Amino acid sequence: MTSDNRGYSLFELLIAIAVIGIVSALAIPAYRTYIETANMTKVTANFEQAIRVAQLSFSKDKTRRAIGLFDTLPSTTEAWITLLNKSGVQAPGGGPAYIASSNNQTTGRGNAETGAIGVNWIDSRSESVRANGTVRPAREARLDLWRPRYLSLREQRALVTEAGVDLRNQRLPED
Repeated sequence: MTSDNRGYSLFELLIAIAVIGIVSALAIPAYRTYIETANMTKVTANFEQAIRVAQLSFSKDKTRRAIGLFDTLPSTTEAWITLLNKSGVQAPGGGPAYIASSNNQTTGRGNAETGAIGVNWIDSRSESVRANGTVRPAREARLDLWRPRYLSLREQRALVTEAGVDLRNQRLPED
């Protein structure tokens, strides 16, 4: 009589399952950290790209006006969003990478859920008359860009004007 041992014993299967469990317990958190880091990098890259495009647009517009040509700056927030996102980049959490924004702390300033960059165009290059009849003097046009508090990123605001960029850290991420 010979014993035919073709399969694995229950003990060997339990050892294999335990090893797989230990490897999974170590690998899954590392993978999550990798994904979060990649998403934060994408949000920061979108923010920095928007600043570069805005600076180039202001510089080009200044040169055109200096030689007597017409303005080329986009005239609305939506037009800026179209210019900034010509390649159709998506935010890490889905949806567009750039959205219309305001300076409202709760409803504006980008989207912390998806990582979308907030965009707000303020064009006050001409005088305007207030409701009370006083004249509001012309000021420099500016583009506000908001990098939202996404994952562990700080909220940042970039005020882009013809004179340059004013970059400010706004708020820390909530713990």
